[in-house]
Amino acid sequence: MFVKIISAWERVVSDRMPALMRSATELAPEKTSEPVAASSVSTPRPKRLYADYIRTCAALGVVLIHATGTYLFNFNPDAPLDTRWWTGNVCSSLVRWATPFFILLSGSFMLSPSRPETIKEFLLKRVQRVLQPFAFWSLVYLAYQYRGSFAGSGFPGPGEVLHKIFFQDVYYHLWFIPMIMGLYLLTPTFRIFVKNASRADIEYFLVVAFTFTAFQHLLPGFFVFKYVGWLGFIGFYVLGYYLSTYTLRPLVRKWLYGLGLLAPVFTAIGTWWVSMDTGAHDQKFYIYSSPNVVIMTAALFAWFKEHDWEAFAVRRPKVDALVRQFAALSFGIYFVHVLILDVLKNGYLAGIRISADFFFGYAVHPVLGALLQWVSAVLLSVGVIYLLSKIRGAKKWLM
Repeated sequence: MFVKIISAWERVVSDRMPALMRSATELAPEKTSEPVAASSVSTPRPKRLYADYIRTCAALGVVLIHATGTYLFNFNPDAPLDTRWWTGNVCSSLVRWATPFFILLSGSFMLSPSRPETIKEFLLKRVQRVLQPFAFWSLVYLAYQYRGSFAGSGFPGPGEVLHKIFFQDVYYHLWFIPMIMGLYLLTPTFRIFVKNASRADIEYFLVVAFTFTAFQHLLPGFFVFKYVGWLGFIGFYVLGYYLSTYTLRPLVRKWLYGLGLLAPVFTAIGTWWVSMDTGAHDQKFYIYSSPNVVIMTAALFAWFKEHDWEAFAVRRPKVDALVRQFAALSFGIYFVHVLILDVLKNGYLAGIRISADFFFGYAVHPVLGALLQWVSAVLLSVGVIYLLSKIRGAKKWLM
């Protein structure tokens, strides 16, 4: 039976990987063997098969957050059970792990002390891999923002454009690239740390990092915490390495999974409670460094890492192939999906309007509208990136 399973798996791997397959994001670098850092490390797998599943779910989650995000800004304390707002609140609460997933996945690869490359090689490779598509899509979104200028309303001056590029986010979702580049600049230093650190040392750092960032956001100005503002997303970056390297103790895993399941409920109800208190939508519990989001993210990432995806691929080869193909396009999907959402919302695509309230011009319930908007944006984003990736030499600029 074991031989048959291995043979079936080898046939699946050889048949399903198309030519376009390469890691979809720098958040999805080349596949490497599992790093071995301590005796508590689980037996390393030949490939990190869980990475593509994490990447796919993260991309789907990000699209869902942005598809339903506009629901949240119309919070009315006089209508605390408004279906539209609660739809956005529940969706956002369920998938707050999406963006941190990309950071954890990047840290799990990038912080491996066994990667044979110098600091110069590492940084040059990362810059080329990330900044080329960032530059291309920044131009696309700048042109889209100033689309009225092409109709004769006047083009912005170069000073305004340069200020937007270097001091603002070109578009609201593009903040992620400068952030991840900042983490890459710190990577050589943190590789030295993880190479020489014990498991207890890394756990101490994670506790400090997430405690400080949580206090900074939930209790700003509190004591010493207000002076350590540089930690930012570094905690998630190191957490990705930790969870991919060490096997959690059974009792810890049990508690983590339990709290992780409760976290979305706590996030949704907590957001409603503080919003009612302030009289407007309050995102305090959506902050990535909030304990509820950290616990939910760590629990789900740990589950993905521990799940037997090799066996799943043997049982569901078509699903596995689809996940891998989607993951290969996920970086491009991240860039283009916001443009797709806006085009659909405004009816720029042949008059087709798909939004929270309308589907092809027909009024729909907010819950159905959220689902239809999300699915439409995902399918169109996949189609656009897949077709553009077929253009010779275009991949490096798209994803």
